[in-house]
Amino acid sequence: IGSRDMASTASLSFAASLGAPATSRRAVRSRARSRVVRASVEIEPGSDPAPDASPARAQIVVFGSNGKTGARCVQYAARAGIPVTACTRSGSWSPQNINLTSDERSLVTAAAGDVAKASAAELASTLQGAGACIFAASASPSGGSPQDVDKAGLVAVARACIAANVPRLVVVSSGSVSKPLSPVYVFLNLFGGIMRAKIEGEDAVRSLYFKRDGLDYVVVRPGGLTEDEPRGVGAIELNQGDDKSGRISRADVAAICVESAIGANGCVGNATFECYWADSAKGLDAVGFSNMTGGTNADGDYVSGRERRGNTWNEIFAGLKADAPGVAQQGVGPSL
Repeated sequence: IGSRDMASTASLSFAASLGAPATSRRAVRSRARSRVVRASVEIEPGSDPAPDASPARAQIVVFGSNGKTGARCVQYAARAGIPVTACTRSGSWSPQNINLTSDERSLVTAAAGDVAKASAAELASTLQGAGACIFAASASPSGGSPQDVDKAGLVAVARACIAANVPRLVVVSSGSVSKPLSPVYVFLNLFGGIMRAKIEGEDAVRSLYFKRDGLDYVVVRPGGLTEDEPRGVGAIELNQGDDKSGRISRADVAAICVESAIGANGCVGNATFECYWADSAKGLDAVGFSNMTGGTNADGDYVSGRERRGNTWNEIFAGLKADAPGVAQQGVGPSL
């Protein structure tokens, strides 16, 4: 769950474990591809992406780049040979435990990008010429409340992406975010109403992108986040419907975010999906306890019928469905 600095406290370490148009379609596709970042590079499970030898491509802009997931998005993109702008509140990019070669580091440009405070003009200027944007910012004691960051900050970035004509916005959200009666939602929402802020931010994006030709979004809903090494695409399961979750490493979430930002690997636009390691998958009623205890799935565990698996990014993204245009996904139930 993308609560960045908040995860440093013992209670939020526990929380993380829970994770819990007028233009023709051909013209739209052509415009969306005009700033494709690169072709997807398939890699062995748990390894890093191979550098791309093709000509320079448009950059990816990552907001929340000093956070644990955002930093790994920057790392994954740079290791894949993609120029990346690392946006942080301070304007400097200094994450811990992120290793890059000098050549990879040369692809990273640090920039100021406080999503809770930057003006619309400042955000749009940062995004000019970008091929994609990843929103990995989330509330923290020093960075702002859930309402300021996960909702209003996301809305500000989405509007700036539209103003700057950025083809794709990828949003890091949370599993169970649309299910206010689920145990994971109830517990995590105690932290400043973060789950409500996230789903309200998601739904605002869906509304903003209604009938936006050539521009789209992808909402990624990770399960309980871990600091483990990446296991690669073959270990991951995607689902749609927000009725299933599990555990997943931040490094694998970063890979999903960057790969879904790319316009050449088949990830449909205006889509929302959950992601977790397939062997940790559980229904929402059981996933919280399972994540805390390191549980694995077994025969008879919940099957939604909407799971996606694959050994390549093209395979795992194949068959994902776009959201109903402009339709909110916030569930019914009490919420802070």
